[in-house]
Amino acid sequence: MGSTRKFIPSLVALVLILGLGALASPLEAAVSADKVLAVVEGQEIKAGDVDKVITAMGPQGTMVYDNEQGRAAILDELIAVRLFALDGEKRGLADTASFKELMANFRTQALAKTDIDEALKDVKVSDADAKKFYDEHKDRFTTPEQIRVRHILLSGDNDAKAEVEEVQGKLKDGASFDAVAIEYSKDPGSAANGGDLGFFGKGQMVPEFEEAAFALEKPGDVSAPVKSAFGWHIIKLEEKKPAALTPYEDVKAQIIQFLTNEKKGEKYQSVLEELKKRYKVEKKADS
Repeated sequence: MGSTRKFIPSLVALVLILGLGALASPLEAAVSADKVLAVVEGQEIKAGDVDKVITAMGPQGTMVYDNEQGRAAILDELIAVRLFALDGEKRGLADTASFKELMANFRTQALAKTDIDEALKDVKVSDADAKKFYDEHKDRFTTPEQIRVRHILLSGDNDAKAEVEEVQGKLKDGASFDAVAIEYSKDPGSAANGGDLGFFGKGQMVPEFEEAAFALEKPGDVSAPVKSAFGWHIIKLEEKKPAALTPYEDVKAQIIQFLTNEKKGEKYQSVLEELKKRYKVEKKADS
């Protein structure tokens, strides 16, 4: 938590001044947002205030701080912010030039964010839009064909022919492929597991191996020896998983979120271009 911990004070202050948490999606709080967690000189700090800070941190911050220990750390920072604010008020720091400049910057940021939110508030994606995208891009939601094989890797040296033939002979005589792999295979990653390589799709293995493996038709089929840069392989097909299309309902929310972000990005750029025409902008040559 070290590096993120240093980030909390400035984020807490920003959330309190801009109310960013109120503009973001609320968390599914474990306790009521109205529950009072602390009182500083009569000012209440509620669970909802902690929620706002966590929400403003985004997904990564939520993962780190949306727990008992993280919430306690944020509460401590909220208390610290209130204490420093009280002290600053008492010392008349609100009248200093640095405070006024800071507030002016925050005001600019808050106005910009509010205006952006206002410009994008009507961006919506319908179920029909999402279904159309799904129907037109089914390749994106299709898991390619996968196979699970075992293999026995033997030396690729010129004098390896005898060993290859020996292994083939044992398999032909009915020896267990797993047992032969354990005894003979030179692959340190799979030999102990009887040569099992698990499931994989096309493009994940060297071409010679892939071609031979995917050419096997039925579980139990064993390939002829095939040569690759790693040596000689004898491959046994264990299982086949055909290509499968993920049902629309399983990806509907994901599609709507994707299209919404895309539309918001387009609307943002469109509005920005209009504003550049409406207001005078001068970029200095050396900027």
